[in-house]
Amino acid sequence: MSSLKDKLKALPAKPGVYLFKGRSGEILYVGKAKSLRKRVSSYFTKAHDIKTTVLLDRLSDIDYMVAGSELDALILEDELIKKYKPRYNIALRDDKAYPYLKLTINEKWPRLFIVRRKQKDGALYFGRFQGGMVREIIRLVKKLFPIRWCKETPLRQREQPCLFYRIGSCSGPCIGKIGHEDYLALVQAIVPLLQGTMDKALDNLRQEMDKASAQQDYERAAYLRDRINLLEKMVENQGLSRAPVPRKIEEVAELRRVLGLKTDPMRIEGFDISNTQGRQVVASMVTFFGGLPLKADYRRFRIRSTGDRPNDVLAMSEVVLRRYSGQLARKLPLPDLILIDGGIAQVNTAALALTQTGHKDIPVIGLAKKNEEIYLPKAKKPLILDKRTPALKLLQRVRDEAHRFAVEYHRHKRSKSLFGK
Repeated sequence: MSSLKDKLKALPAKPGVYLFKGRSGEILYVGKAKSLRKRVSSYFTKAHDIKTTVLLDRLSDIDYMVAGSELDALILEDELIKKYKPRYNIALRDDKAYPYLKLTINEKWPRLFIVRRKQKDGALYFGRFQGGMVREIIRLVKKLFPIRWCKETPLRQREQPCLFYRIGSCSGPCIGKIGHEDYLALVQAIVPLLQGTMDKALDNLRQEMDKASAQQDYERAAYLRDRINLLEKMVENQGLSRAPVPRKIEEVAELRRVLGLKTDPMRIEGFDISNTQGRQVVASMVTFFGGLPLKADYRRFRIRSTGDRPNDVLAMSEVVLRRYSGQLARKLPLPDLILIDGGIAQVNTAALALTQTGHKDIPVIGLAKKNEEIYLPKAKKPLILDKRTPALKLLQRVRDEAHRFAVEYHRHKRSKSLFGK
């Protein structure tokens, strides 16, 4: 029990998914939480029904995955329950509990609603989702995008608006309050939201606002501005755009297989160094969660150990030591995999630095740009994957994003130096 108490103390007060494991490592239960620390701790401080009591009696270990928001935790929970089929998630085993969201772009005035099966009818389908989660998504869409919510098709023209229009959840196409082109623009803005790319949803709304302003349709521009402000506020408060929905689970699973890892590398942290002939040396750390960038956990480092000498190996050692020791190690969750932009020298020095921080069990690999070779610590030969494999494509995205972020920071530092700002 002492090890479980240590696990409880280490849980972050962040949204995420927790996994209860049995004595042989099997997944007994998967749950989501707004605060992992509060939710998991509640199992040990409150009275429970007989099912939960039996679950706790069989509990041997606790694992967790941090998500950017409660909504993201819901979607990740859905993915993991389908993957592991835990025996204590009985209520979620039936496929009927996993509906789709259907966006009827095959209709003149599209609608969004819940269905149990996909059909080849020209509509867009999203999911599957858990029943509770799908209702939360519908609520969010109603708040942001006032498309019609009536069931009739085709839509009939009316003289009086419905209740949805009166409360601001419908733009009133049946009474001529919105043109067909503008209505379809609203519908198209919903798609990236349902795909988990909130930044793209914001960009679509901003483009529509600029278009309305250029056409001197200031009422519509003001309306779109209010929707943008609302979505931006939700992004700021909940981290929705910073923690995209982890929908690339197949890439993560394949990466685990080809690298021979013990667990799925859901959280990957990538590092890169940038400098000009040894000057203004900086490092970047990017984080990918579920195969997609988690920008809230990106970090930048100004390297101090190299002086004015170009030494990427020494710089990599410094940045790994700083990330996985001290305050930053306590603030951020540990990754399932570390990716270094470089070859065997950088990988070996990163592995040595990890050992010094007490985290030698975290897998670390390098990806060299020239031939896309994967280097493992102390390995005699690199691992070479088919360039079409999803696992390599995932590593390339992490490596390229770390490089982009490092170069961006280096240019910023160089610009400040040149102009004395």
